[in-house]
Amino acid sequence: MKINNNNFQKNQNTSLVAKLVWRNPHISRVDIARELNLYRSTVTNIVSSLIDNRIVYEEEADDDKAKGVKAGRKPIILKLNEKFGCVAGIDIQPSHYRLCIAALDSGILRERSGAIPEDGFEKVLDFLMAQVNSLAASLEIPLLGVCLGVPGIVDAANGIIVYAEPFKIRNFNVYEHFKNRYGVRALVENDANCCAWYALTTDNHSAEKSFMCVFADPHDGNYQFRDRCGVGIGIGIAIDGDVYHGSNNAAGEFCSYSWRKGIDGQMNLPIEILKASGSSIEAWKIILGELLSNLMPVVTILDPETVYLMGSPFASQTGTMELIKTVMPQFLDILEKTGCALAIHGDDSMVVAKGAAMMFLQKIFNVPELSETDKPTHFDWDDIIRQSRNGGLAKELAFNEN
Repeated sequence: MKINNNNFQKNQNTSLVAKLVWRNPHISRVDIARELNLYRSTVTNIVSSLIDNRIVYEEEADDDKAKGVKAGRKPIILKLNEKFGCVAGIDIQPSHYRLCIAALDSGILRERSGAIPEDGFEKVLDFLMAQVNSLAASLEIPLLGVCLGVPGIVDAANGIIVYAEPFKIRNFNVYEHFKNRYGVRALVENDANCCAWYALTTDNHSAEKSFMCVFADPHDGNYQFRDRCGVGIGIGIAIDGDVYHGSNNAAGEFCSYSWRKGIDGQMNLPIEILKASGSSIEAWKIILGELLSNLMPVVTILDPETVYLMGSPFASQTGTMELIKTVMPQFLDILEKTGCALAIHGDDSMVVAKGAAMMFLQKIFNVPELSETDKPTHFDWDDIIRQSRNGGLAKELAFNEN
């Protein structure tokens, strides 16, 4: 693919400025120029383009924002335009879905969850896109794109689900399917990696950090795809502010030291314990103990700054800490020894859906690299602006097709 260097540089500069506005609401042109070490005239030109395209708008700072400023005209600050567009994040599990609509400034506008229909994976996608269309239309905000979070091995750069065992699908091209069937841009990511994208976006301390997100999600076992019930576990890894996918897109696919060839599952434990792990505290204690014992050497080798525990089994911070002290106190000792923080965020059932939406937003605002431009999922600001102007809704006709 031939690269237009002028267009690439324009998108780099636009992303640099837009990302600062995204990360720092109420920032001024002067602050942007100082932060990026750019000429004020350059920043003025970029901001003017962002305003012309309705991506940002300007207003006078209120009294609180203007403290320390000399008497006279209040400084002009910049904000992202919530009406420019929204993105959808969808968490697809074998027994249920969770969906959210996020504004350009990362604010969550709508949430929805429920059971998935028993019609096969492509029909599930039809059903979910109907939900997305309904929510986006009610907001009257253009839909800029969709990101799916799924359990399994995902080639995020090319928009492909390589293998998702719960759904019994291989090499499913999400990017092409959504482009051809719904006429909307789509990304896809492993569900645990979505948790890492969530932490990168919502925890400013993690923006350029290295950390681990341990995601646990109970499955009831009563659904069409007949995946093994119990608690599914995945790990999202971020290194220097970027999600790490591994050489074969399988980084974070958890497999316990007890696992043996031929075992259908993540741990070599009795099926009764696996089945009960989503509802029985005693069964969960066994799972948690094995999980944490496996994580101890990973913490010492990877040396993350934070380990996040996410998902409903970690809903109670106090309860989770007490369980850890009971089943694997050495894990806390290892964290202390390595100087690694522990953050428990299990009270938000929408974390994967939100993380999927945050991944799409990160792709919008992150400064592009030349290595990304030959990937089918790559898009630039011209694409996003065009999508916003076109209204953004996916094709209604697709949901009525056979």
